[in-house]
Amino acid sequence: MADSKITKLKAEIERLKKIIDALMYGYNSIMEANIVTQEFHFLKVESPALARMGFVERLPLYDKALDIYIKKSVEEEDRERVRMLLDRKRVAEHIEVGGFAMGEYRNAQGVYGTTKVVRISEDTIIVGFTEMNREINERHEQIYTDSLTQVRNRKYYDDYLSAKVCTALVLSDIDHFKSINDTKGHLCGDEALLAVATALHSSVRGGDEVVRYGGDEFVIAFTGITLEGIRNRMEEIRKKIECLELKNYPDVQLSMSFGVIYGNGTVKSMIPVADRLLYEAKAKRNTVIIQEM
Repeated sequence: MADSKITKLKAEIERLKKIIDALMYGYNSIMEANIVTQEFHFLKVESPALARMGFVERLPLYDKALDIYIKKSVEEEDRERVRMLLDRKRVAEHIEVGGFAMGEYRNAQGVYGTTKVVRISEDTIIVGFTEMNREINERHEQIYTDSLTQVRNRKYYDDYLSAKVCTALVLSDIDHFKSINDTKGHLCGDEALLAVATALHSSVRGGDEVVRYGGDEFVIAFTGITLEGIRNRMEEIRKKIECLELKNYPDVQLSMSFGVIYGNGTVKSMIPVADRLLYEAKAKRNTVIIQEM
């Protein structure tokens, strides 16, 4: 009987390990933390910066450990970004169970890295850390950044974003964009695309993703956001686009239509519904249509 329980326990531990490995694929250090009690421990430590902190041998409470890590291992101009991403109270408020947030930063040696926070229960989070060579990181940015708008490109969507789980998926495009190109020329169209992309990117949080999906279409993937939150955020974005002014074409009035599907799912699985909702929104123009899964 005891052997059977031990066998089942080992199987459950192995199953959970595989889930964590899948959630944190590519991260060289993984930590589990309780955001209520502040207790934490490392499941894997391969990050040189974390290894130097000595957290494996002595574990302070989460807030103290975060202070030490930020002060000693994160470049000064990136410290506030890392603190906002990892702050346990902010995690509790902004990331729903099953949701995640990600952020990029540089450590004290100027090496680029990423951190991912996954909330697996009301009290527990899994945090992944990884560091990469600056040259590799810059090459990665070139490959996955749209050269005109400077947001993520379709290749990034195909290679990474399509398989990710999000809380809300937005598909949008610029109203009457073909008419803008036909009457004002493609330089005006390019200026419009850049202005819109900049506005979209400045309107999302660190863990959200903005991708130029194709032409004048943009995808936005939100994680850890409430239904009321997405409604408010999309109305803010709609108004921001409506108020944009193009420096070289002040007479051009921009607006966008948005199809939004709310509910946890992979980006790829949510795109068809978002596309249908966008089609409905474009019949009215300058409109946001939201549907729950």
